[in-house]
Amino acid sequence: MAAITSSVGVLDVQGIVSQLMMIERQPLNASLGKTDQYNTQLSTVGRLSSSLSALQTAMTSLSSGRFLQVFKASVSDGAMASVSTTTGGNTGTYQISVDKLATNRQLVFDRLGGETISKSDAVVSTKLDQLTFQVGGKTQTVKLIDKPGDAVTLQTINDKINAAGIGINSSIVQNGKDYKLVLVAANSGTDNQFSIAGSDHDSGNTSGSTLAGLTQSDAAGKESLNAQNASLTVNGVAVSAGSNRISSAVAGVEIDLYKPGSFTVSLASDNAGINKNLQSFVDAYNQVVSDVKDARKGALKGNASILDIQSRLQQVLSVGVEGADPVNSYAFLSQVGISLQKDGTLKVDQNAFNDALKKDKQAVANLFGNANNTGFAQRFNQAINSMLGPTGLIETSKASIKSRVDQEAQLQSSLQARLDTKQSQLLQQYTNLNKTLAQMQAGSSSLFNLISK
Repeated sequence: MAAITSSVGVLDVQGIVSQLMMIERQPLNASLGKTDQYNTQLSTVGRLSSSLSALQTAMTSLSSGRFLQVFKASVSDGAMASVSTTTGGNTGTYQISVDKLATNRQLVFDRLGGETISKSDAVVSTKLDQLTFQVGGKTQTVKLIDKPGDAVTLQTINDKINAAGIGINSSIVQNGKDYKLVLVAANSGTDNQFSIAGSDHDSGNTSGSTLAGLTQSDAAGKESLNAQNASLTVNGVAVSAGSNRISSAVAGVEIDLYKPGSFTVSLASDNAGINKNLQSFVDAYNQVVSDVKDARKGALKGNASILDIQSRLQQVLSVGVEGADPVNSYAFLSQVGISLQKDGTLKVDQNAFNDALKKDKQAVANLFGNANNTGFAQRFNQAINSMLGPTGLIETSKASIKSRVDQEAQLQSSLQARLDTKQSQLLQQYTNLNKTLAQMQAGSSSLFNLISK
């Protein structure tokens, strides 16, 4: 009799169900793939939105004409002053004559009880609890002690004044074995001067004042200073300032005064700075063009609204400035060296632009911005506002894509619920089958054993 064998074994239920579920998950995987695609589209639209916003920012100074108000300043004598440009201004040379510099009020105290001060922690008082000052016309109080009976030392006064932040800076200066308390107004000029008030005495001059029992020697009086404003003339016009940094005497220039005397400040148009601002606009425009091309090749391939971005910008370029004479003046950007290339980008001919500035700077400014809001920068701004607005193509594209993402999310939720149910059913079915097969295998083994005997 031929031997009877059994090849039936226990099933790998998890493995079987896992393979079956891979087939069942195909619709869900397809939906997840669509979601990834939509999210990529959202990211692409977001980049387009950012590049359009950057272009709008780059055009801000162009539409106002501020980008043409870029100057470089120079000073005839660097030992007298230094200069830096701000905004605005006009080309020209300015004769500056400085009579005196602005100073901070400074009081030096070097006597205690009529004697020199021999240490920084010398006790000044055990009863004084506060100091009072007038700073810039405002009463300021400095608390000296934390609890009754505390000793007030020279160091205490110094530290408490600095900690109070009242517009007075204090320091202790050592000269050999002697110490001095030096009080200096935080800012120069008569509007920022301070005086000692309360129970102490302020002479109103550089000497003769007292502070918490501290007094001034003749030497300390000579080391002290009264506050004064800077006094100067600009092209013969008198100017007074509380600081040695003068920002209003010459429009578009900030002047730092170093010492009295005369010098000249020259302000000239900075073509390099102007061209840099102009190039920023061109670069921002070209970035939009590049992002549009990438979008149409990638995630938004075939999306007509994305192509519309570039079309709208080119439409602005194709229409001249209303009222500008294209023959005797400038009506198009190409007339001042900003031309549209075959690939849709812009390119600047800096020499042509500089020549246009020399010929008629106001006409160039009018190209970008004017009172009628017909300048190229102004119309670009309007076009971009339309595209970025609530009903513009950027926001409507985002809304459409987000709607698809939401639809896929709902579908995925439904598919996942079905998969969970299906997986439970398969596990139950194959577990039962496995149990039955196991029983059959056990019965077959018993029968085989009986026959073998």
